[in-house]
Amino acid sequence: MDRPAAAGTQGIPGPGLGFVLLYCALPILVGGLIYLAFRDTSLLMFRWAGWIGVDRAIEAMRVVTLPHRPGIPEWILFSVPDGVWVFACTAFFARLWHDGHWAYRWFWIGLGPVLAIGGELGQLSFIGLVPGTFDMADMAFYIVSTVAALWLARRAVNRARTRAG
Repeated sequence: MDRPAAAGTQGIPGPGLGFVLLYCALPILVGGLIYLAFRDTSLLMFRWAGWIGVDRAIEAMRVVTLPHRPGIPEWILFSVPDGVWVFACTAFFARLWHDGHWAYRWFWIGLGPVLAIGGELGQLSFIGLVPGTFDMADMAFYIVSTVAALWLARRAVNRARTRAG
C-alpha cells in the first residue's frame, strides 16, 4: 500500500510544522475569524463556539467588529473564507502526498477543490442540490486557491529535495 510522503519514500520528509502552520493553520484561522467576526450567527461554526465555551468572547469581538462590516467588500466576507479553506486543504495534501502513487495523490489533493467546486455547482438554481446561492467569485477563489496551493507545495517539495541533496 502506498503511503503519503510523510513516510519518506524519497527521503523527503512530510510537511513540517512551519509549512502546516503557515499554509494550513493560518489560512483556516483567518477564514474562521472572518466568519466569527462578520457572518450570520446561524452558521454551524457558532454552535461549535458555544460547545467549547467561547461564545461570550465571540459576542464581545462582534460588538467591536460588526460596525465595520458595511465597509468590507462582499468577496472578503463570503468568498475568502471558503477560498482559504480550499487553499489549506490542497496545500496540506499536495505536500503530504507529493510522491505517493498518482491515484492516491490526486484523490487527496483534489478532495478540497472538488468538494468546494461541486458544492458551488450544486447551488445552481437548476440543480438545487446544495442550499445557498451560486457565486462566480467563490468559483474564482476556489480555482486560484487551488493553483496557489499546488504551486507553494511544489516549491516546498523542491526546496526539501535540494536540501536532501
